[in-house]
Amino acid sequence: MLGGQCVQRKRPSEPGNSDASSPSPKRPTTTSPNPRNVVIPPDVAPVVTYYASRAVHFNAALSAKSHCCNQLEVELAALRLKNAQLQTAVTGFEERQKRCVELPVLHERRKENASRVGRYYRRSLVRGILKSLNEKLPTSFQFSQANVNIAAERYNIDLDLPLITTRKSVFSNEEVDRELSAKDQGLVTDAAYLAIKNLSNGGSDMPSLNSLSVRRRIINGAIQLHCVPSAKKEDGCRRSVPDLLQYLYLLPNIKRMIQNLPVEENGRRKLELRFAGDGRCNTKRTGTVMCLISLVGEGIHNASREYSVNLCNGKEDRHAMESTLAVTLAELKSLVKEGIVLGDGESAVACDVSLMMCADRKFLGLFLGILAASAKYFCPYCFASKELIADFSIESWPIERSHDDAKNLHGKKTVDERKGHDALPLLDIPFLSYIPDTLHMFLRIMGKLVSQVTVWAIEQGRKTELEKEMERIGVNFSIKEEETKFTWSNLDGNDLERVISKLDLHSFLKDSEVSQGSLTKAPAWQLKMADLRALCSARNLSAKGRGKSKIIDRLVDHLNANEHDAELKRILRKPRPSHVLPMVVSDIVQLWKDYRVLHLALKAEVSENNYLAPEIFAAKAREWGCRYVRTTFEEDVTPYIHTLVYHISEFLRMYGSLARFNLQSVEKKNHLQTTVFHRLSGKGGNKSSYTQQCLEHENRQLYYRLHDYLYEPRKYKKRGETMQGETTQGETTQGEDDEAAVAADHDAEVEADASNSAAADPVAADSDIVSSMEL
Repeated sequence: MLGGQCVQRKRPSEPGNSDASSPSPKRPTTTSPNPRNVVIPPDVAPVVTYYASRAVHFNAALSAKSHCCNQLEVELAALRLKNAQLQTAVTGFEERQKRCVELPVLHERRKENASRVGRYYRRSLVRGILKSLNEKLPTSFQFSQANVNIAAERYNIDLDLPLITTRKSVFSNEEVDRELSAKDQGLVTDAAYLAIKNLSNGGSDMPSLNSLSVRRRIINGAIQLHCVPSAKKEDGCRRSVPDLLQYLYLLPNIKRMIQNLPVEENGRRKLELRFAGDGRCNTKRTGTVMCLISLVGEGIHNASREYSVNLCNGKEDRHAMESTLAVTLAELKSLVKEGIVLGDGESAVACDVSLMMCADRKFLGLFLGILAASAKYFCPYCFASKELIADFSIESWPIERSHDDAKNLHGKKTVDERKGHDALPLLDIPFLSYIPDTLHMFLRIMGKLVSQVTVWAIEQGRKTELEKEMERIGVNFSIKEEETKFTWSNLDGNDLERVISKLDLHSFLKDSEVSQGSLTKAPAWQLKMADLRALCSARNLSAKGRGKSKIIDRLVDHLNANEHDAELKRILRKPRPSHVLPMVVSDIVQLWKDYRVLHLALKAEVSENNYLAPEIFAAKAREWGCRYVRTTFEEDVTPYIHTLVYHISEFLRMYGSLARFNLQSVEKKNHLQTTVFHRLSGKGGNKSSYTQQCLEHENRQLYYRLHDYLYEPRKYKKRGETMQGETTQGETTQGEDDEAAVAADHDAEVEADASNSAAADPVAADSDIVSSMEL
């Protein structure tokens, strides 16, 4: 080289012997033409490897010292003249190695900035200089890639991509929103996203996490969020109900649904809203109460159509609900009284709002100000007492509670005078608008039936046969024997659906006599924890323990060692059976089949075969209640059975079908919010609000729906179905098997509109049935 020397790479004799990633310090020096006679210091030895085809490998050990900036342009100009004389096309990696040309290059860099700027800024600065020089060069050969070493740091620079700076992203807002939608829909954490990004072409094919964070903050404000300071630890958040309805009106399908509603006489449309609520435990110390609304006329019954309006840290408590739901309830009352105008301009629609509520028995009782299901006056719809709960000879118990009764009775002194009213309802709507939840009704009633059968199987010594029968139908069920009791597995909604349709009771039960006392526990279980601890202290026993079972087990061990303790005998021994009844397995089988007819009727729409008219349902429900008392015991009649027998028919008469009101989608929403709490929120730590983060996540889901960014899984056909929806030869679907079975068993008893039974969809909800038997 004229005017200086440079350590350069030796051309490889074989294709696999070249290493263009780093320069070798010990190689012979060569010279190259230098038109401008630029002097290169001996301590700087940068090397550029330039390919004649559209590929370049650039390796430069850039110094922090100041050198001539135009050296690269000079050397590339000389290279262009040399390549112009070749007039040959170069393809393949081997040919590129043969056409390799090595040039010295310099880069102007201020010494004082070498230690101050960051790695990303240095990479951007180098890439910008190379890009500008490459564009100025008058040649058809262009750089495509450069590997640069600066101060022992390696930079891989792709020059084919547009220039990326620290303040501007190459991805459009729509591309970033789609990436963010996939991240939110899959509940992908930031750490997982960075790991995926690094695997995707070095991270250049996906937006940076910072760009996602910027778009996330913008999308979070789609619907304004408000803090609820009265919540526990001031961790509560809510969305305005009118603002939420206005945003939902922007969605095309909801807008079309509302505009197609019939116009009433007053010139307004009637919009039906269902208000629901539920509580959950996120952790042992963190609980959440959520309230949601849904559009009844939307026609889609899943968790994505449940819209949260209030989310607060705490537990299900009447006093907490009054304070945290004050603003939300005021908005609902205003909507019911005044209505709402959705949209603006020509597309504006005036609507009257019809509000109804659905919740489980605990939340509904707290909301209505009625005592719990264990109280004497247990029913939220009538004034039936516990003495008459099993008397199904009464023809009807009409829905007779009202707001006037609550105002007049909740301040009385005695229980009989109050008749279950403990406070005023939080909403001023008729009691017929408080719809019972058919999901929890099925879980509790079917759970009671399974518990009875399990107890009888244990008494007959047939628990092994029961476990084998459960395994045959695909239900994970086991019975464990402890010192003082038996415990067995809790079954969820899917398992209970399978049990009621497929379990063969004759395979593990036989006709015998059962005692009513076998289903009752010892008196010790009725005592309070303070009384049990006092019994332990009086006998110099440890009173430590959080549950009754541990303390009772400790007292049982003491009684086994001291049999003369008469007080413990009276408390720990079970009472003698009050009476013995014959148990006929065929009667139990018929009881289960009759209940399944009622259950399928509650899940069916009016146009389906399983649906029962209100009058027919009332007659069959009362007949089933009488059979239940004759087959089992009066003490096993629960408040849900009372509601099924006497009140469901009135709601069927008013609303037609109750399938659209069950809380299956609410329970799924509960599960999804718990998942978001554990994966995409700060869990309330470091002064973060997990309730706000959950509602921000739901705001983003609505934004994705509005712009059609959500991923929808492909549709598939069930096994045994052809593309036209017909079954293949020799195969039948599960629904046809169930229809044939129910039709054969009830051909003489079930009416024409309930004779054929279709298979029920699995209920995706968890059951909290606690099953145990005291020995």
